Amino acid sequence: MTQTERTYYVVVALWNLPGWFMHPVYPIFLQSRGLDLFEVGLVLAIFQFGTFAFEVPTGAVADLYGRKMSFLLSCLVRMAAFALYAVAEGFTACAVAELVDAFGVTLASGAIDAWAVDGVRAEGDDRSPDRMFARSQAVVRGVMVLGGVACGYLADRFGFAATWLVAASFHGIAFLVGLLAMADDRVARRASRLAAPRSLASTVTAGVIAVRDHAVLRLLCLLTVVSAAAMMPVVLYWPPRLEAMLGGGFWLLGWAWALLNLAALAGSLLVLPLLRRMRRERLLLAVAVWRAVFVAAAALAGSPWPVLGGLVLFEVGTAARQPVVTAWLNEHVTEDLRATVLSVGGMSFMLGGSLGLMAIGVVARAQGIPAAWLACAALLVVMAPLYLVLGRVAAREDARRRAASRYTAARA
Repeated sequence: MTQTERTYYVVVALWNLPGWFMHPVYPIFLQSRGLDLFEVGLVLAIFQFGTFAFEVPTGAVADLYGRKMSFLLSCLVRMAAFALYAVAEGFTACAVAELVDAFGVTLASGAIDAWAVDGVRAEGDDRSPDRMFARSQAVVRGVMVLGGVACGYLADRFGFAATWLVAASFHGIAFLVGLLAMADDRVARRASRLAAPRSLASTVTAGVIAVRDHAVLRLLCLLTVVSAAAMMPVVLYWPPRLEAMLGGGFWLLGWAWALLNLAALAGSLLVLPLLRRMRRERLLLAVAVWRAVFVAAAALAGSPWPVLGGLVLFEVGTAARQPVVTAWLNEHVTEDLRATVLSVGGMSFMLGGSLGLMAIGVVARAQGIPAAWLACAALLVVMAPLYLVLGRVAAREDARRRAASRYTAARA
């Protein structure tokens, strides 16, 4: 394992911990500030639209001026957003805090993965990044188990403001660790700019065109939009659904969140053994159907434990999907545009999440959370066969690249 890979696991865990630390109580916090179910979804949709707008420009900043610098700025901006949330009251204040956080998230979302991939390759590790991304997700989920449990107890004992301030402090720790431990890539970024001079606007344009003109990247982004639209209402609405069934304190939600993260950890660890037995597109199809079945089971269940069981199995599939998609994106990206193109992928997720939260949020307000989750299941079933189409497109692209490589070698 390279030094870059070890550092990546630490900083990505610290950076992800604060946002997910708040998750067990986040929708209930919003409801305590006077928001209904649709407004809860709308606040998060505003965050998603903010990231949609900021994602590619901030990815281009990382490609041009340094991925480490972009990550450090992200930590500072997100720390400020969480401090704002500690004193927020009403829909408008919560929406402003989400927009600030959206900008902070996009500063790091493409940058940290691009920093890691280029760093391990510079240290001589040319293996597929599937392994590294699966491990990083397992590390993040393990840390989130501890954070979620602690959050539930903190909210019960000290209130919501204290949980936001504690979460903000984690971003300060991530900033210090990144500052001291991450290799500085500004020299490499400067050399890349000198070798192929580009402005921020032209870098953004080049990244978007790279996705538009590449069939595999284009399909991956489209499927990410649909997957996110089906996933985000499940992620957002499970705390109020379980709280209404379980009663009791927030600590119960903290333990439920811990269980969901352990399920995601299991899903991350299953990726590599499954990929040795089946092709990527078949694995992603199976995962989509799996998620549809178990979110539908959670929607139809009438007592808390079957609901939680369905959510746990849904989370296993969600975690198994992400490292496969991230690695597939990385394989079709050039080094000079890596952060920008990964940000296009992140933008696709945020766009899909925001559309799903608004459309399915209307269903949740009118018909309840179970009906909203059944709509999510239907969306997953419809999209599942498209992964086979993606596999055929990728096979044709790989064959074309091999033929081009042989032709170039023959000419040389």
